[in-house]
Amino acid sequence: MAFSANSTFASVAETLYTYPELVFVTVGASILITVTLVGNSLVLVAVARTKTLQNVTNVFLVNLSVADCLLSFAMLWSVPGLVSKTPGYPLESDIPCVTAAGLLFIATGCSVFTLANIAVNRFILITRRRTTYQRLYTPRKIALMVLASWLVPMCAVVIPPLFGIGGLGFDLESRGCQQLTTLPKAAVYTKIRTAVFYPVPFIVIIVSYALIWRHVRRHFKKRQQPGISLQSTAESAVGTLACSTSLRLGGVDEPDFSSISGPSMSSRRAKRRRHLNSVKRDHLAITKNLLVVVVAFIICFTPIAIMAFTGSKRYYLYGALILLVHGCITPFIYAAKHPYFKPTLRSMTRCLCSKLQEV
Repeated sequence: MAFSANSTFASVAETLYTYPELVFVTVGASILITVTLVGNSLVLVAVARTKTLQNVTNVFLVNLSVADCLLSFAMLWSVPGLVSKTPGYPLESDIPCVTAAGLLFIATGCSVFTLANIAVNRFILITRRRTTYQRLYTPRKIALMVLASWLVPMCAVVIPPLFGIGGLGFDLESRGCQQLTTLPKAAVYTKIRTAVFYPVPFIVIIVSYALIWRHVRRHFKKRQQPGISLQSTAESAVGTLACSTSLRLGGVDEPDFSSISGPSMSSRRAKRRRHLNSVKRDHLAITKNLLVVVVAFIICFTPIAIMAFTGSKRYYLYGALILLVHGCITPFIYAAKHPYFKPTLRSMTRCLCSKLQEV
């Protein structure tokens, strides 16, 4: 088993960065870590305190926020090595660095699987019937989905080193807690993680949002046809899910699309139509907002992924900074456009700022 190496390679490996670069990365990482932890903590508090945010989709958003917080916490353990001028990890034990490296990869993999879960959730909610959604998203099944998003990356990260394939620890060239490329079969370890983490979740994400886009596009085309009523087109936009009241997760409401058939009174029909259109707009807005989160993750993840594929370490630390940006900006994406998170997060921010001013 090879999980770490500290001073073993000190005589043959030197850092690829100048000390000013390391200081710059340290300062940048510290700022991004702080903003990520504060922003995602606000998201977690918002969900915990606001009943309208306690729904199925937001279970996955909470999981994503937890993964972002843990990723930032893992990056924090690289800071002592970045600013230290000693050849190895400056702390007495390598265990924190090994643990942080493992947590870094596990949290990244969990983020990818969680984004895939979110994409499938939006696809089922928008394009399938209410009964299908309720059957797939029971509390037990949701718990299994969340658990799998952690267990699959954990197995891919922990099991190979137990069999002598690669390892984790303090890398002397990049001065960070990550995979040790100098260990035997390190390239195989990278390929295993890559094969487990990325192809299937990214395909699921792309296909799900493509099918959502096709469904919505067909709806608007149908709406433009003469003789098609607002009622029927509104139903088709949400996959005839029906708008009775709400979907529930452990007693928590989630807005849902249901049948709008009912009394023939024109006022009630108009009210139902307005409610259905409002719910439809909210769910399409949420889906667009979450798509922005996915695109932001892909953009932030691409640089470090390219370096992993090519084996380049010269700009690895900058790629890690860019990856941290995703966890930092995700709460701002929610606050900017999410129809339910936006008012909650903004009110919490104003309250927090006013308390800080009083102090």
